[in-house]
Amino acid sequence: MAKIGRLINVGIALESERGTAEDAATFWLPKVDFDFNPRADYAVEESGLGVIDGRSDAKVVEKLGEGSFGGIIYDKSFGLLLAACLGTWSTGTVVDYSYTHSFTRLNTNAHPALTIFHDDGIIDEKHALGVMSNLTINAVLKDYVKYSAGFMSKVGASTASTPEYLAENIFLATHVTVKFADSIAALGTADATPVRAFNLTINKNVEDWQNLGSDEPTDIINKAFTVSGDLEAIFEAVTLRDYVLNGDTKACLITIQNTDVTIGTGSTNPKLEITLAPISFRDWGRGTGQDDIVTQTVAFDGNFSLTAGEVRTMSVALTNAQTSYA
Repeated sequence: MAKIGRLINVGIALESERGTAEDAATFWLPKVDFDFNPRADYAVEESGLGVIDGRSDAKVVEKLGEGSFGGIIYDKSFGLLLAACLGTWSTGTVVDYSYTHSFTRLNTNAHPALTIFHDDGIIDEKHALGVMSNLTINAVLKDYVKYSAGFMSKVGASTASTPEYLAENIFLATHVTVKFADSIAALGTADATPVRAFNLTINKNVEDWQNLGSDEPTDIINKAFTVSGDLEAIFEAVTLRDYVLNGDTKACLITIQNTDVTIGTGSTNPKLEITLAPISFRDWGRGTGQDDIVTQTVAFDGNFSLTAGEVRTMSVALTNAQTSYA
């Protein structure tokens, strides 16, 4: 029977032992895009056989899972994706039924892995050793704040899933503010910069590691950790242009706070805060349509800071009602 893409269920669980699949998903993710599939690599027999035909056989030499999925950022489940992305985290004490989870980059080549569950009524499988390859966070006018996450994993194994979606809070473009300052310490008192859109991408440059005697990865490792992005704003001043021309670096704080919702009985809101150590700017440009409002775009790259108290490329804080991501 034919099926539409809405019937595909995607779930994730943090692996307690890296590379060993969990039995059930912790979160089933409402999705917008899904393109995560098995992949097979082949060795091709191209020996000359006295004919002009180019090949005579092919054998599978490696099987794995690879691809991406994405959707709206929800306040609880997104924390597990942040854990897989950055690698280390801690949870603060409860404040009126809310918890703030702090995520920082783990300085190893073996970041935590997720088990990725995929159930569409035809295929019901779980992929062990799901290592995140990249994560993009995107905000544009008149839309939800969304993400796209890329993964590499072992090939799927049969399972029996029972998808169950939880009620969570969302984030809209109207909940976003962006600030720049000379240092992370100065971001607290900085004024917000009017921005129409932004993209932030974390790339972990993953690579599968295979040994003789097996047709699946022994491990999947993350390599160089890089952060990049771009933003769009109305062209009202030369500030962003001069950041590029003068080689200026600026710390950046992206706050996404759903002020329409409170957690518990107090005034705490679901919130996602992304802090970037001073970033470098490049590729400034502006739109010049005859009858259009002139806008400007600029790209940026994250830098690792050696400043005392700010030693990082980035950090993320997520406030929600989730007790932990252990």
